[in-house]
Amino acid sequence: MAGFILWEGASLYDGKPIVVIATLDSRNAKTGSMIQTWILAQDVNPIEASRTGQDSSICGNCPHMGKPSDKATGWAKERSCYVNLLHGPLGIWKAYRKGSYPKATPAQIESLATDRMIRIGSYGDPAAVPVSIWQALVRHAKGWTAYTHASANPLPNMLMTSADTLVQAESAWDRGERTFRVVSSVQELIRGKESLCPASKEAGQRSTCESCRLCNGALSKAKSIAIVAHGNGKKYVGASL
Repeated sequence: MAGFILWEGASLYDGKPIVVIATLDSRNAKTGSMIQTWILAQDVNPIEASRTGQDSSICGNCPHMGKPSDKATGWAKERSCYVNLLHGPLGIWKAYRKGSYPKATPAQIESLATDRMIRIGSYGDPAAVPVSIWQALVRHAKGWTAYTHASANPLPNMLMTSADTLVQAESAWDRGERTFRVVSSVQELIRGKESLCPASKEAGQRSTCESCRLCNGALSKAKSIAIVAHGNGKKYVGASL
């Protein structure tokens, strides 16, 4: 199978129906061959959800969602999220609506990622989903990467706390959480606290997420991770923070 439905239910952010889909193959050169997980609105395609602000069901109040647009097409204004909705999310949502993905049993969820790396939240915030889903999924996994913009990280030992400012990062560090921070330049990194993402262009892409395995929350005792803003929304990073 190309993928499975891991969970369908009410978003923990706003109670609207969302779905979690795992796809088993990936051509993403940065992440490597990881299982990808997609958190999507059930009834609204990702582009419309972004344009109308309905992506809050899956992204909470993440500042990178941008601002709702009054246009008839396209996504949100000033959207700084690095995920290109036309690539993975839209195609996976369409396949879901066609019934292309079977629903995984509890046993399948636990065995799906055996000895493999998982990308938790390839799109969407893991905090929108019951923590039991992620805990079951990683039970036999080799490792994972995961990030949340939630104001209170529900699984700090699994999820990196996404920080958009140094003040936010320092607050998370005081709580014992590791952070993943988007910065404008390498010079912004805090010596002794942060390391540059080794899969990033600025670091020479000397690793992939699959081989690095550092973005696994406070489970790792490594430094927090930072990456220089990239992707289609790079010019908007920081504009609404």
